[in-house]
Amino acid sequence: MRRTRLWGKWVIAWATALLVSACASAPRDASLPISDPNENANRQVLAANQKILGPVSEGVRAAVPGPVHERLHDLNANLKEPRILVNNLLQARFDAAARTTARFVVNTTVGLGGLFDVAGRNGIAQQSGDFGQTLFVWGVSEGPYVVSPYLGPSTTRDTVGSVVDMAANPLGWLIGTQIALATTQVAVTAGTTTVDAVDRLGQLKTAEDASIDFYSFVRSSYYQMRRAELREAVGLPSVVESPATADLDDAPDDAGQAVAAAK
Repeated sequence: MRRTRLWGKWVIAWATALLVSACASAPRDASLPISDPNENANRQVLAANQKILGPVSEGVRAAVPGPVHERLHDLNANLKEPRILVNNLLQARFDAAARTTARFVVNTTVGLGGLFDVAGRNGIAQQSGDFGQTLFVWGVSEGPYVVSPYLGPSTTRDTVGSVVDMAANPLGWLIGTQIALATTQVAVTAGTTTVDAVDRLGQLKTAEDASIDFYSFVRSSYYQMRRAELREAVGLPSVVESPATADLDDAPDDAGQAVAAAK
């Protein structure tokens, strides 16, 4: 038994050392170009997602009154705070962790369990924080762009991060589903209620109707918003010049304003 425990400790120690070494040597570059080697397959998945989920979103939006949706949206945001806090700490973003803690305490108490975003109305905005971000901070490369059934646009790294975030949030599975879609006009972030998710899918359909090449629009928008979040994770302003050519250290103010407006 002692030998087994000792062997286990050695394995953990070696694994930790390898992880730290990899994280120390891997570049944390939020300006890498778009990589989409499986574009044809991704286009088909995106089209299927829109065809299947679009009508559902329209039905739910018609059935759920606006005030009810607002309360569900705020509750949804509050349920994500513990996951955001954990990732803020894993990323050593202690200021963001403090803001996340303050939001959760205020909204859970004064906001009646999170039904009202009292903290947000008083200037404490929700912070970014997910395991895909954490993997980026640890030096894990992002991999190619991928559109997953139901989950939508992502990268290989962020897809793994989304799975970990969902697995770490069992309450979200009891309440509804989690979506990871993002566009510049409609920032669709991970959610824990079907009502909130399908409503935003309806907004995505509006963007689809206004786009010449909807696939390119969604892909470019995903990269643009994600680049901004990755910059935040390493303590840089969330500004990007473009999804494919943004420089990690320099970017114009107007681009930053556009991303901020989208978020």
